[in-house]
Amino acid sequence: MVGVASKRDITEELRPLFDPRTVAVIGATNNWNKWGFSTFSSALDGFKGKVYPINNKRESVLGHESFKRVIDIPDEVDLAAFVIPAPGVPEVMEDCVQKGVKAAVIISAGFAETGEEGKRLQDEVLEIARRGGIRFVGPNCMGFWSASSELRAFMFPLQVESGPIAFVSQGGNLGGAIVMSAYERGVGFRRYVSCGCTADIQIEDYIEHFGRDPEVKVILTYIEGLNDGRRFIDKVKKITPKKPVVALKPGKSEVTARAIKSHSGALCGSSEVYEEVFKETGVIRVETPEELLDVAIGFLTQPLPRGRNVAITTPGGSYGVLCADDCSSNKLNVITLSEEVLNHLDEMFPPRWSHGNPVDPAGDRNIAAYLKAPEILLKLEEVDSLIFMGFGSFSGFGGSMATMFQSSVFEEMLAPATEMFKPENVSQWDIRSVISLVSPLFSAGDEKGRKEFEELIASAVESGEVDISSSLLTGIRSLFTSDGKIELVRLTDTFRLFDSFLGGLVLHWIKTYGKPVVTTTFTEMGSHLNLKGGFYYSYPSPQRAARVLARLSEYKEYLERISEGSV
Repeated sequence: MVGVASKRDITEELRPLFDPRTVAVIGATNNWNKWGFSTFSSALDGFKGKVYPINNKRESVLGHESFKRVIDIPDEVDLAAFVIPAPGVPEVMEDCVQKGVKAAVIISAGFAETGEEGKRLQDEVLEIARRGGIRFVGPNCMGFWSASSELRAFMFPLQVESGPIAFVSQGGNLGGAIVMSAYERGVGFRRYVSCGCTADIQIEDYIEHFGRDPEVKVILTYIEGLNDGRRFIDKVKKITPKKPVVALKPGKSEVTARAIKSHSGALCGSSEVYEEVFKETGVIRVETPEELLDVAIGFLTQPLPRGRNVAITTPGGSYGVLCADDCSSNKLNVITLSEEVLNHLDEMFPPRWSHGNPVDPAGDRNIAAYLKAPEILLKLEEVDSLIFMGFGSFSGFGGSMATMFQSSVFEEMLAPATEMFKPENVSQWDIRSVISLVSPLFSAGDEKGRKEFEELIASAVESGEVDISSSLLTGIRSLFTSDGKIELVRLTDTFRLFDSFLGGLVLHWIKTYGKPVVTTTFTEMGSHLNLKGGFYYSYPSPQRAARVLARLSEYKEYLERISEGSV
């Protein structure tokens, strides 16, 4: 028996789920070895309403008065969270109907994913809930997060913060891992739902609801199987022209299909069929959990590319080669630069530079020239997007340079600044003076390059993309002792603060030219910055950067097909 939404508005139907005033946790317990303990603790964490524990053996749970049954709660109950063994769920669901509960999340496992007997039990629960007008998540799920009510209805605590992503996942472990990874990257969620067996609310229902929420900018989904493919198509194709929907769908082998059946009870279906469904509905399909989040961040931080023509800048030739290869594998066109552009770059770089795309200055110590090249490329009509490699490496370069000099050398170089950075002169601090402090290192002593570097960084700051009000100036001041001497050991940390300037410069390019500027580091250590002008993330490899650009291009091409009437 498949859950079918009524004709009522889906937003209104799911309001008690995502914006409840009261929550009952059925199976709440003081035993920290049980899921009822962590679920109740999670629900208490930040929720704006009341949380009631249901435990028929204890008078209180974690200091809160406990009730034997839902019907014993003196208040109205909007949402019930089930953390009890599966056989007991139907009886308690009957209590919820009697109490007038409006929504539920069934974390309990032991339903359709276990076979025919479990499926019959699941259908019984669904029939009871339908009779009482209760919409529910699950069963066999890990719960959900709602930013609007600050409700963590999770079976265990997850670090999650508010943000513009909505995510529905048929895999609880995978979904939780993505949520935590997003938290580490500084990205938040409006909604996250571990939907489990989807006995009632279907994946397409969640997507429809997310699509109508103005706070949601990108929709993610992990799908193991759909109960009604045609219904999915009809609902989702109304959402994708307005917001990108990104899907991770395994199931390319018989072994995978068996694993899916035993995990969520879903019918896997042919991978080729899903590929056609996604193409018809405009859903962007990805291959890994990392790519799911990568692409979401791409949609949040980048404009859509006009086409697939790419320019690449790299401070090292080997990574430029890898990046070009990754672009080609993802059907991105690494363009040939015109003679006019090559001549322009000839004037900036030493004769040994790559003389082509990727643009590689071949070890030129003048970083200012490398930072000017992107603007030359972004101004070109034929360039649709730029991959800027080496982001996050310049601060490391500065720190490495610091160890190559004796303290006396730095003292001589920074002598003009020592008076300015004494605490009593704080009112005289000026951003251009701060930038001039380190610009000689980034321009290799070239006077023209020094001025260009200072102007580039100052433009990012003065455009409002970077807030230097405290952290940078505090870091610079920490270089100096009370008598104005330089503490060399702190110089490396201070250089790292300049990543914010580089991030601001990238945001400045994106805003100025209206084209994607996707950046990479050189290791599996991506970096994110919360800048005044917005969030920015640098991908840890050229492969991941290229795949993000390719997915953005796919969505842009889908929108173009819609406008042409060919979808």
